[in-house]
Amino acid sequence: MWMNIRKMRYLPMVAALALAGCGGDDGGVGSASALGAAGKPNGASTPAASQPAASNIDKSAHPVELPDTVVPVNYRLWFRPNDALNAFDGRADVEIKVLKPVSSIVVAGHRIKFTNGRVTLQPGNIQLIATPQDKGDFYQLRPASGTISPGSYSLHMEWSGIINFKTYDDPVNHTGGSCGDDPYPGCSAAEGVFRVDLKATDGTTSGAILTQGETNLSRQWFPGWDEPAFRPTYEVTAEVPQNWRVVSNGAEKPSTNVGGGYKLVSFEKTPPMPSYLLFFGGGLFDTYEDDFSSPLPDGKGLHLRVFTPPGMRDWAQPAMQRTKQALDFYYRYTGIPLPLKKFDTVAANDAFKAEKNLNFGGMENWGSILEFADDILPEPGKPMSRYGNQVLTHEVAHQWFGDLVTADWWDNVWLNESFARFFEVKTTIQFFPDEFSWLDQVTNKYRVINRDIGPNAFPVAPNFNGWASNDFVVSASAFVYNKGAHVLKTIENFVGEQPLRQGLQQYLTDYSFGNGTPKRLWDAVSKSTGQAVGPIGDSYTRQTGVPLVSLDTQCDLTKNQTIVTLKQQPFPNKNPYPGTQWTVPITLAYGQGLANRTTYALKDTQAQIRIDGCTGVVADPSGLDYYVVNYSDAAWSGLLTQVNRSTDPVLLANLKSEAALLVANNLAPASRSTSIGSIASPAATLLRMTPRTNELTTPQEHPALRYQGTFTPRKVLTQ
Repeated sequence: MWMNIRKMRYLPMVAALALAGCGGDDGGVGSASALGAAGKPNGASTPAASQPAASNIDKSAHPVELPDTVVPVNYRLWFRPNDALNAFDGRADVEIKVLKPVSSIVVAGHRIKFTNGRVTLQPGNIQLIATPQDKGDFYQLRPASGTISPGSYSLHMEWSGIINFKTYDDPVNHTGGSCGDDPYPGCSAAEGVFRVDLKATDGTTSGAILTQGETNLSRQWFPGWDEPAFRPTYEVTAEVPQNWRVVSNGAEKPSTNVGGGYKLVSFEKTPPMPSYLLFFGGGLFDTYEDDFSSPLPDGKGLHLRVFTPPGMRDWAQPAMQRTKQALDFYYRYTGIPLPLKKFDTVAANDAFKAEKNLNFGGMENWGSILEFADDILPEPGKPMSRYGNQVLTHEVAHQWFGDLVTADWWDNVWLNESFARFFEVKTTIQFFPDEFSWLDQVTNKYRVINRDIGPNAFPVAPNFNGWASNDFVVSASAFVYNKGAHVLKTIENFVGEQPLRQGLQQYLTDYSFGNGTPKRLWDAVSKSTGQAVGPIGDSYTRQTGVPLVSLDTQCDLTKNQTIVTLKQQPFPNKNPYPGTQWTVPITLAYGQGLANRTTYALKDTQAQIRIDGCTGVVADPSGLDYYVVNYSDAAWSGLLTQVNRSTDPVLLANLKSEAALLVANNLAPASRSTSIGSIASPAATLLRMTPRTNELTTPQEHPALRYQGTFTPRKVLTQ
């Protein structure tokens, strides 16, 4: 998900944000049939580099806030907005499994009102009373007496809800506003069911509705089980104005007229998925359509549509091209086709907003991603913005990393977001080399490092505690998005691009329609690569800061070898709970033209290794690894001899930025910066180029995942 910051709140870094212990069990509940989902759908191909998922693999996860005694299997959801588009009526028939005797069924719901006498359980026509709980976001559906026995049931619920809409008191200065009962001036209407007023090319406006479920905002749309651990299927039906075009996750069925200017629209059943990915949109949209041909042997393609504000159909051609390009990449990379018949992109705008979006850039709803027209619909004859290129491929990446396999809880949301950013970077550089480069990522890396050694850093995988209602679960893309992506790139550089790809293919195959955890990810990658990746990944994601690696070299003339001494310590920082020690995946380049490579996982505070020949040595030859290297005078002299002939601008840019960081923190003499700046190699002229991206300063790139209610932490992060 791409989001825009609304209100940044940095809470004190209490002990709960400290490094969680590594090791332990997987955190699953045992039966994949209980909270996980069904196996791979018919027609899904097995990645060539991976093995079929074992039938006994546990894909499930523990629910955190809701009991694990009742499991939703399938939703038949109906709703109808009122004419004013400020409220709606809803109902659902939910197939559930009760796993053991319970006195009530607990569901999440916020700003909804159950209809008296219209909550029942079949068979038996058991009347249930909806009783709100202390937190205000949960209801107990309780029979008048007795308990509910284990078995399969149909739960019928009817309710009414609010359609959120954001207005400004002062549309010029943005000094105020209203957003329902949200107390924050920076609130967003993009929660649950919300309204936008589409602005057509001729200046006319028309009301439309959209939905937003992440993180747990679907509880404002329908009562249910809005945790990543639950993956029911959904069949969505709605009554909407006759002239609306509508979209949801499933393919649309033929509509029927229900009178009064309304029609009944319905959609095919979705794959098993968490509730936050469910989506509905309706309004006076135009559509631009095309088809995507799968490059995989199964040959199953997708019908593609881009929904646009009125009059902007032809503006969608670049977005369609980018979408097909991204899908082709991810199909080839993963070897796994999407279990969908169609893939839609909804590009909305809002005539009542001076900003370009509703405080986030995009949402990865499975098969129906939501973007904003200003970002991905350039006027005819104009190119798509850099940001539009980024956000499109980011959300498409989520169709596998986040949708097909979903993080088990929001403290592990980096399993969704770090991967989406990792692939966003990889694809934009491949697709648009004139606009994006690895030089940009060197610049971004040091911006992240400077944040990571500051007072407000927190881990990529934080163990949250004490977060108040309506505060943010995750904020600051420097960590969950950007640092996580840099860590993944560091691991890729260490194990190799193809071995990492094979490990990710296995991870996606094993946990399709289920939950990912760090241990499940690292185990799959370790098995594929033959490297113990878990200690590396955990040490980087579960603590703040960056390792400072000291490197010294000595020539052993008797053996014609170079002795490389490596030491690690935390880079000096201002974080009250800093990281202490890492397993640092170091790559060393040496020899003529730095053509030779060796890797070493530095898990202790000090180690020595030997390499053939008396030669200068460069650590992190890619320039993209997430650690800082401080060379001894002897090692620096040997390095300069080697890199003076280098033609790699990314390596030189990294050495230049690294030297500047060390000098600024009094860890190296000022001559370090001047000596690297004096290099006269052919590549050095490229260092005068200004990187074309500034990922940590544009507001859209400060994602913030908002959590409704009081966030429930886990005492120990799952492995």
